[in-house]
Amino acid sequence: MPDPIALKKKGAGLPVQHPPRIVYIGILLSALSLAAGFLTGIAALAVNNGYPSIIPLANGITFHPDLMVFGAVGGLLISEKLELMEKFPLIRNIPISRPIVAFLFGGVFILSLGILSSYEIARYAGLLLVVAASLLFLLFMSSNANHGDKRIKLVFAAAIASMFLAAIGNMNSLLYSNMKLTFLALLFPILYILAERMELGFVRGMGARIMALQAYIAWFAVGMAFVSVEVPDKFISRFAMVLSIILVAILTGISIKFDPAFRKIKRNGRFQHFMRAGIQISFFWLALGLILFMLQAIIGHGYLDPATHSIAIGFIGSFIVAHSPVIFPLTFKKKAIQENVTFLPLIMITIANVSRVFGDLAIPYTSLGETFSYVSGYLLLFAILLFVYNIKKIMVSPD
Repeated sequence: MPDPIALKKKGAGLPVQHPPRIVYIGILLSALSLAAGFLTGIAALAVNNGYPSIIPLANGITFHPDLMVFGAVGGLLISEKLELMEKFPLIRNIPISRPIVAFLFGGVFILSLGILSSYEIARYAGLLLVVAASLLFLLFMSSNANHGDKRIKLVFAAAIASMFLAAIGNMNSLLYSNMKLTFLALLFPILYILAERMELGFVRGMGARIMALQAYIAWFAVGMAFVSVEVPDKFISRFAMVLSIILVAILTGISIKFDPAFRKIKRNGRFQHFMRAGIQISFFWLALGLILFMLQAIIGHGYLDPATHSIAIGFIGSFIVAHSPVIFPLTFKKKAIQENVTFLPLIMITIANVSRVFGDLAIPYTSLGETFSYVSGYLLLFAILLFVYNIKKIMVSPD
């Protein structure tokens, strides 16, 4: 992840070239997963809150979390590495990027169709393809072809391990209603993002022992989350879940301590202020999400939806928005004038998530909660449109 402090005000002078075609395919399929997950999610939200649905049979939709976590978020994180993976042959002249993209998105769509049709063989086949894609991604991220500190690579590996363990756990349950499985699946983007922030922490003086400690904590957190999913004993399962949440909270605290976004520095333009604000907002939502997951683990009900959306929309969404002025120009190899960035998508995604989390928490007490939850879907749609506008505003075609 590039250091935002070291970036120039006026975009990067990238060479005039184009990314491999597989990068476009990965981004496109991630966008399709996002669109499908968003539409099915808002349809299910309408039915659950007593509003008319835009999709027939929306009350049978339970697969939009799989589209979002594995397809949209997983696809975007993997797409960032696809150009490097094109140079890593798996078999003869076949780059590892090709089967990863095919297995991941093929698996996600087969899984979704299997859940929709209640055809268990299709659901299992889709999950096995997601597992295969995860293992191949783990192979690449752990290899010498992926440059970086070995302790940071261990945290990346723990993140990817949570992805294929969540796919395995998904064979016996659904992300839609299983709190422990949902948390295990969310560990993939959480730990992956924290590993990316570790790269900046390393540049900013994070010691080798602290980095090694983070790697151990990350793997222990994933292990405890998987135990909470698979162990039938309720006490052990709940204890493992609570311990995993505490470990992730410790990792979050370490990341905040060394993250340049939380250090007092002289503001150096709109772009850097935008990134700092986005990262700080995203960590706020992560902290709130962990607190809500802890309450859900202890009390047992009432906090799963707000906890999930606090992390999925608030943390992950805000982080992607904050880094989009860097990542998308680099991915598409286009020059960018980052100072053209606007705060509108960051503001709108924050408003949308406040509406969703507040609505979910308020539902047991007032009917306004259902209204806030339902409206949040359309606010999020507006935030996505502003996000696309922001990317278009900062990127210019290469000369």
